[in-house]
Order: sequence, then C-alpha cells, then structure tokens
Amino acid sequence: MTFLIVLLNLLSCVSQPPKTAQWITHPEFHHTPNQWFKIRKNIKLSEKPNELKTIIAADSKYWLYINGQLAVFEGQLKRGPNDNDTYCDEIDLAPYLQKGENTIAVLVWYFGREGFSHKDSKQFGFLLQNEQFATDNSWRIARAKAFQSTDDPQANYRLPESNLKFDARLANEDWIEASFNDENWTLAETVGEKGVAPWNNLVKRPIPLFKAFPLQKTNDFIKEGNTITLTLPYDMQYHPYIKVKAPAGKKININPGNLHTLNDVPLRGEYITKEGEQEYLHLPWLSGEETLFILDDGIEVLELGYMESGYDTEFDGTFAVADDFLMRYFKKAQRTLYVNMRDTYFDCPDRERAQWMGDGVILMEESFYLLDNKAIDLARKMYNELFDWQRDDSTMFGPIPAGNWENELPQQILAAVGNYGFGTYFMYSGNTEMMNKAYPHIKRYLDLWEIAEDGTVPFREGGWTWGDWGTQIDRHLAEHIWVYIGLDNLAYMANYLGKTEEAVEIKKNMAAIKNRVNSVFWTPNGYRSTSFDEETDDRGNALAVISGIADRNKYPIITDLFKKIEHASPYMEKYVMEALFKMGNGQFAIDRFKKRFADMVNHPDCSTLWEFWTYEASVNHAWSGGPLSVLYKNMAGIIPTKPGFEEFTVFPELLNENSLSCSFSTVKGDISISMKTENNDTTMELQVPENSHAIVRVPLLANDVLFTPKAGVEKLKKDELYTYYKIESGMYHIAYSAKKGG
Repeated sequence: MTFLIVLLNLLSCVSQPPKTAQWITHPEFHHTPNQWFKIRKNIKLSEKPNELKTIIAADSKYWLYINGQLAVFEGQLKRGPNDNDTYCDEIDLAPYLQKGENTIAVLVWYFGREGFSHKDSKQFGFLLQNEQFATDNSWRIARAKAFQSTDDPQANYRLPESNLKFDARLANEDWIEASFNDENWTLAETVGEKGVAPWNNLVKRPIPLFKAFPLQKTNDFIKEGNTITLTLPYDMQYHPYIKVKAPAGKKININPGNLHTLNDVPLRGEYITKEGEQEYLHLPWLSGEETLFILDDGIEVLELGYMESGYDTEFDGTFAVADDFLMRYFKKAQRTLYVNMRDTYFDCPDRERAQWMGDGVILMEESFYLLDNKAIDLARKMYNELFDWQRDDSTMFGPIPAGNWENELPQQILAAVGNYGFGTYFMYSGNTEMMNKAYPHIKRYLDLWEIAEDGTVPFREGGWTWGDWGTQIDRHLAEHIWVYIGLDNLAYMANYLGKTEEAVEIKKNMAAIKNRVNSVFWTPNGYRSTSFDEETDDRGNALAVISGIADRNKYPIITDLFKKIEHASPYMEKYVMEALFKMGNGQFAIDRFKKRFADMVNHPDCSTLWEFWTYEASVNHAWSGGPLSVLYKNMAGIIPTKPGFEEFTVFPELLNENSLSCSFSTVKGDISISMKTENNDTTMELQVPENSHAIVRVPLLANDVLFTPKAGVEKLKKDELYTYYKIESGMYHIAYSAKKGG
C-alpha cells in the first residue's frame, strides 16, 4: 500500500500531456470590423504550479486577467508570419495562479480589417492551451458592448485597427473577478483544434511581450473652452487616461495632436460617460506629442494622464561628442527609432504602422547600436516574414504582413537583401541559422534580374517604381547598383556556405555590372544612366561609392557633385554621408548633414525626425534616423568585419571634435571607446568583449605609440595613412602623439 501511494505521488509529478485546445468563437459572430469580446472560465487546481507554459492565440489582440490581476497587456502579434498562418504567444501563467479556484478572463479585440501590417482571417477566434486547462465549448463568452466604433473621421485604410468608442454606461468592470456571475453569457462555439482554417499553423511569437510603463497622472493642465491639451514629455506610443465627474451620456473626443495635420487620418478615440466619478484608460495605443480631450458641457475633469507602452527593450547604446547639434539629432533619432517598432518595424506610428523594407533596414542598423540584444529578435522577425511571404514567382514585397497591399518595390527589397540589409543583419547578429534560410530566398529573388553579358541590368518596375521620395531620381542607375550590392552580399553568403561555384558565377555578373556602370554611365560630371535626362542624381552616385563600383580617381568629381546637388530625401541622405566618409570627406558629410537636417533638428516642439525636409505629413518617420548609424560606423568607426562581432574595426574620425565616446552591446558583449585629443596627444580607452578582437588603426606618423597592457596586441600592417593592430578581448589604454588628422 505504501509503495502504491509513493508511485501515485511520483506519477503526479510527471509532466502531463497538454490538454487539447479548441479555437472558440461567439456563436453569433458575423464578420464586421472592430468587434470586442469577453471570455471567462473558472478552473480548479489541486496545487499551485511551479511553471505552466501556455499557448495563447487570438484574432486579433487580447488582454488577459487571472484572478482579477492583469497578466498580459495587449497580447498577440498582428497576423501573419506568412500568407496563411497565425502567431501565438507562449507564456508562463504559474505566477498568477493559485491552489484551488482560479478565474481566467480575457478581453479580445477582433480587428476585422485588412491593413498594411495585418492579414485579416475573416473570423474571430481565441485559443488557450496548457497541461492543466484549455479552451473548449465550456468557456463562456459575451460581446463587450461598451466597446464600439466612433463617429467620423475613421482611421485610414492602411491601419487594420479601428477607432474605439467606449460607452461606460454599458461597461461591467467586475467581469474579471471570481465573484462575477457569467451564467447569462453564452457558451462558446468551437471551430477546431490547432491547425484549423482560417488561422492554420501557429507560429510561436518571436519577440518579447510588449512593455507597459507605469501610468502617469496629472491634474496640472490648461483648459481652453471645451478642449484640454495634454502635452506629453516626448513622442511615444501611449494610452490616454482621464478621470472625470459627469452625468451619464456625455461625450469626450480623444484625439492625437496631429489629427488635422497628418496627411491621412490616424487612430482616435471617444468616451461616453456614466453617472458620477469615473476613470478610463484607452486600450488601443495612439502616438504623438500631445492628446486633445474635447469635452461636452457638464464634465468636470479631475485628472489626466497617459501610460506609455512599447517593445520590450532598453537603450544601452551611448554616443557623445561636444557638438550640440549632433547630440540633439542623436536624441531625436533615438526617440524616432523606439516609436517605430512594436509588432514590426514600421515607417511611422500614426499613418501606416507598416513594415516598409527600406525603413526596416535603417531601423535595424540603428537597433544594433542603440538597443539591447532583445531588439535583434525584431530584425530576425522582419527577415523571416520577408522570406516566408515570398511568392511562387520569386518576387518579394513589402510592407508585410499585409492584407491589402501586394506591390513589389524592387529597390526597397534590393536594399533589404543586400549588404545594407541582410548582410548587416548577419554581420551584427552572427545568426547562421538565418544565413542558411536566407540564401535560397535571396538567390531566387536576385535571379529575377537576368544580367546580360555586357552587364546590363534589366529595369524591373515591380508594382511601384519607387526609388526614393522627391525628384531627379535616376532609377536605372540606382537599380544597376542596388542589384550589384545585392549580388555582393549573395556572393559572400555563397562562399560562407561553401557554395564556391555559385559564388564564382555571381562574381562574374558583378564584374560585368561594374564594368558597364563605369564605361557607360560615367560622365565628366558623375554617374548617370543614358536614358536619364534630368539633373545628375546624388543618390546613385552615393551608391556607386559605397558599393565599390566607383574607384578612387572618381572621388573628386563625385565629391564636387555632392557640393552642388541635394536631391536625396532624408531616407537616402544616409548613403550620401557614408559615401563622403569613404571618400575621406567626413567633415563635409557632417556639414552637409547639418545643413539638410537643420529644420527638423532645431524644431523646438518636435522630439522626433520627419518624413520630409519640411514640417508636414508624418513628423515621426523611421528613415530619417539613418545618419545615427553613421555616427557609430564612421565617426566612432566601429563596424563588425566577421559575423557576430568576432572581429570589428575601431577606425574613429574625430573630425572637428576633440573627444568622442560611445558604447553599445553586441552578441559577444559590450564594446566601448572613449577618445580624446589634446595638444597633439591622443588617448583612447577601448573595451573589447570576450571571444572577439578589434582591428585598431593609428596614424602612420604617430609617435610614442603605447598600448596598456601590451599583451594581446599584435601589429598587423601599414598603408599610406595608418598602422593597424589586432587587439584581443579586454580593457586597453592606447596613447600616441600625432597632429590631428596626421
């Protein structure tokens, strides 16, 4: 008998097979946008679990409460990882559960709209599964009648989210509590087990759950007429909060500050009061610098506030020089980056929230320098989506995921698959699994360009012949070079994966393109395609330099061109800057950048960077953050030269600065540099992480070069300007005497 009891106890400790979960829905569901549902289940546990990994999937977002406590704030990623499937969350619910009775309550928002960031399934559903309990037809469900659609204006067609009106008269706030009686709710209707259409396969969420910051309240505000403006400390993703005393049925419009200035309608909200004192937190996130609360007569405002939310990552990258303009730009670029990442990277947080690949490439590179390693997951997600949405005809497109967009922008996709896109991802992350996945997808895509023997690159219009915003865009020149940059990355990938014969063929095509661009497109005034009849384009000339197509004897003419021509948008100016640094004109790169970005950097009331050179349209736009990476890559001179920062350069250029410092985390550990020049004496403090080494350069004419410690330092080579050293992991003090720039 004792043996039997012991055996039963042992068996009870063995992990049980997961319960079989069913997708559940409301039995009277009909497909219309912006529906909200409440779901409940009381469950009993014989013991409090130490761990309870739980799969949760919803169409489209959910908020999970356990025993009246919020466990998940805005769960679920926008659909989908590919054209068919659905993401799911995996969460440990054990910290929220207790021995005995437990109440599971879920608020689910069904978008019911296509968008530039979401593919609609046309069916509301919810699924939860773990070893102890799972969704089935015993769960209770009800429509959340307080959640409704607003009056006009409605959010624009690019957004799958709808405006939310919350009618407090219809709300029942205790529905998340154990004491709530849900017997009048209907039983859920089952649709099928995991894998059933329309959600199909479930793909585990590849990024962290979103972060909700503490609620910030204030009663210090100014009311003008019936409008109260709540000024936020900076542009952010946020949830407006209001506490009022009012009679029932009064209306409060909750508008972002740019509702009437953005070049399309962003999300907004409305609140209908109940009788008495009440408070409200708006669940769908808005973005901007301020919120306007427009109140009916008879409403007394007691408090206002906001709760910031966003991607769960921390800023751990630093950069400091004495130049006030550069530091103000740095701060605005930092803010712009964070407000343009959540479910995906996106171009802007108000008009579109769409993962355009040109913007994603720029945000990704910034993330490697500014954010901790959790941000790498978002870059991996971007590339998994790009590849998994690739069509049978080999084309790729963006933004993805998407339900009402399918047009290919070839030059944005080329940017994403080349050295500045996936090449950057691999060198900074060192993810060989993604390298193996990426190669066939990128090769299939680049094979769409059948390169002629003479190096002619056929121009592919795709669904939109977009090369940049603005005018004087030499698209044929740019396409030749973007294809060359893509092939350069593909050749590296082929060699890395041992596909040497394929690498040789790729290099032949590259050589042919390079020869054609130099022999046919080069003129006494710079590069231009033969069919282009407008003013020479600075964009294509910048690409010629950074790709390596332009040789050094062309640098003076291209540099002179950059002094006369300024056609590049904020998106492409980053590449102009990199070209100037490569040509040895770093100070001119900074000077041109300061001139062109002056209005947006100097604007006193905007904490982010703009879409255009003028204050219009989206004033928080991802692509304008590109020069931030230039500060790290070209001024600090820190770039990985072997995957995952196994090796990296330290080639700083102080230019007109006397000191520079920066630090950031990598997959190998932290890198930091602090450099100062005074009276021709230069000192540098350098941190090299474990399992990594740095290549450091010192001016060739430097005297009294001293490394402390000396161990771990190896002299490598010299060129006409510098002496190069290999430095193993550790902390180093480097000192030498040399005239600045010498």
